[in-house]
Amino acid sequence: MTPPRDSPRPEDPPIVPGRPRWWDRLCVAAFLVLWLIPVFWHGAVSRRIWPTEPRFLHACHDIACLFTTRPTSWNAYYVQVRGPGRPDWQTLDTREYFPMQPFGHRTRLHRFLIDWGSKGQRGRDEVAAFIFARHRELHPDRRQPGELRFVWTWFAPLEDRPPPGRWDPPPVEKLPANRMRILSVHRPEAP
Repeated sequence: MTPPRDSPRPEDPPIVPGRPRWWDRLCVAAFLVLWLIPVFWHGAVSRRIWPTEPRFLHACHDIACLFTTRPTSWNAYYVQVRGPGRPDWQTLDTREYFPMQPFGHRTRLHRFLIDWGSKGQRGRDEVAAFIFARHRELHPDRRQPGELRFVWTWFAPLEDRPPPGRWDPPPVEKLPANRMRILSVHRPEAP
């Protein structure tokens, strides 16, 4: 009778479990150092960014922690325009310029403004130029805006009265002036 093919033959050396390769060890160490430990740190200890941590990894760690604490305030961004010689600013409905809303009530513009913060002047310049050009295309018969500004506001959510139904940011006119910061003001280039 012949032994089955899978069983070791008497002349074969004994099977010894293999040790992990150095590459496998390096991958596990990188996973622990770059992902697991920072996720634990951000979720359980502190939400602040580490001094040597890249910004995009910090955002990934925060998302992975999935809202372990609720925000103390909400932010909203507004685009306001005013005509030449007019003193009052009017809030522009950006859905016409940025129709996709992949982030609930927020558009890609809102996502960009969050990522740029107060240092994204070049990006805001490009977006302002786009809005001026798009406004000329969409409304050639209307008076064109002479200035455009990006406004950042923040407000505390009401715990006793949560917003019913679909939440939209409140009109900027209803927010106090001390909760409003003008990020930048832009003028159109000559068409």
